[in-house]
Amino acid sequence: MDIAEQWSVRNPFRSVVWSVTVLALAACGGTAAPSAAPASSAGSVAAKPPSAVASASPRPASAPVSAPASAAAKPSPAASGAQPIRIGVLLPLTGPLSPTAKDQQTGFNDYLASINNTVAGRPVQLIYADTEGKPDVGLSKAKQLVENEKVPLLTGLVSTPVCYAIAPYIKQVQVPVMITADCGAQNLTTDAKFASDYLSRFTETNNQQFSPPADWAAKQGYKKAIIMTSDFGAGIEISDAFSSLFIERGGAIVQEVHPPLGSTDFGPYLAQLSKDADVLALFLPGTDGLRFAQQYATYIDKQKMPIIDMGGPITDATNLQQLGDSLVGLIAVYNWSAAIDNEPNKAFVKAWAQSHSGQIPPTRVATSYGNAQVVVAALQKVNGQPENKEQFLQAIHATDVVTAKGRIRLDKYHDIVQDMYVYQIVKEGGQFGHKILATYPQIDQFWGRPGPEQSMRFPFGQMKGKWVGMTKPDVDKLYGSR
Repeated sequence: MDIAEQWSVRNPFRSVVWSVTVLALAACGGTAAPSAAPASSAGSVAAKPPSAVASASPRPASAPVSAPASAAAKPSPAASGAQPIRIGVLLPLTGPLSPTAKDQQTGFNDYLASINNTVAGRPVQLIYADTEGKPDVGLSKAKQLVENEKVPLLTGLVSTPVCYAIAPYIKQVQVPVMITADCGAQNLTTDAKFASDYLSRFTETNNQQFSPPADWAAKQGYKKAIIMTSDFGAGIEISDAFSSLFIERGGAIVQEVHPPLGSTDFGPYLAQLSKDADVLALFLPGTDGLRFAQQYATYIDKQKMPIIDMGGPITDATNLQQLGDSLVGLIAVYNWSAAIDNEPNKAFVKAWAQSHSGQIPPTRVATSYGNAQVVVAALQKVNGQPENKEQFLQAIHATDVVTAKGRIRLDKYHDIVQDMYVYQIVKEGGQFGHKILATYPQIDQFWGRPGPEQSMRFPFGQMKGKWVGMTKPDVDKLYGSR
């Protein structure tokens, strides 16, 4: 299945139709971007050509991926009254991370649609920019959103390298950023080169997300692990987080495998996996997760070598619908599960199932939906006026809200404190679902480490290829003085 096909099944609620107003930007020499079908949504979206700022709302499955440029929608009454709240959204809408990004686009828009795309009487206007998952492109698009589009808030962000690239610029221009997509860059909010009061994260850190799988694996009695992560900034930090804690808990890494991001064939990697391992820990995002899932059963008996899908991209709901029973029984760990027992999540999962033939939501749709709730809660605290920068920053920093992901709040570094869930893929009555096996409640970015200072000294992202043969005393030395 190619990216376009994947996107066609990651559609918004069928009951929701999106309204988009397309503006020609003569100053940039641009033409109107593709628009969605006309509808009653309160928002409008300014657009630039794809080479500049890409503006789009996810389209219903029946709509084409590209609509005629002239298909501009009529603004709703709310859009023609109060000035819109303009929010820049940085996502890799093209490239190997694009399926993840488009799911996040869907989730964010689905929540806005559920509140009529309006906060405190103002329509919400999302302006999407395609980072392509590349640091230089991401920085350029951030500058365009801030300097040309004059947005008072940036959201989105998926790739760790892109986050590291834009953070110094954000500190310089002093524009609030709420990270709502992924971007687990470990030192983003603690390293003085990147951290600032203007940068807040509502997704996860690589340690927060990928240390619990190591702890859980050790508690199951696993002693020998293979770590396989995509070979880019986040993948290597994730490998370091899992490997170090697994060793600290008494395990050993017997093999490291790091396929390039965007790999098309996992057969050569699967064929070379060590037979000496008793667990395989994976992080393969975007199209990589799907391609692995299509091939792994030819090489691996999941009964003999359990698989832990860290972050959940392999066991994502869309992959479940394609690959079915081959994924049943796999373990995943992430900050959301369809089985979370709170009212916001139950309502979200029910609504999704009603419009998607009983399916559970894709993981990144769900997390983006929950993070949109956080953004709206902050906007509501300032009566829909993010232009009041200092008050808006105070509202962001004071976040403490129950979402579809669970309770979300921030630590003193403006980084997320949240629950992490270990869940298993199950099938009941012909439908796939999640069964929560363990919950790590309200953990922060330093969880599992000796302390904040030691965690900040740990060389996340610098240990590629060094974990095989490492011992607990070796890991202890990496923290420096305790």
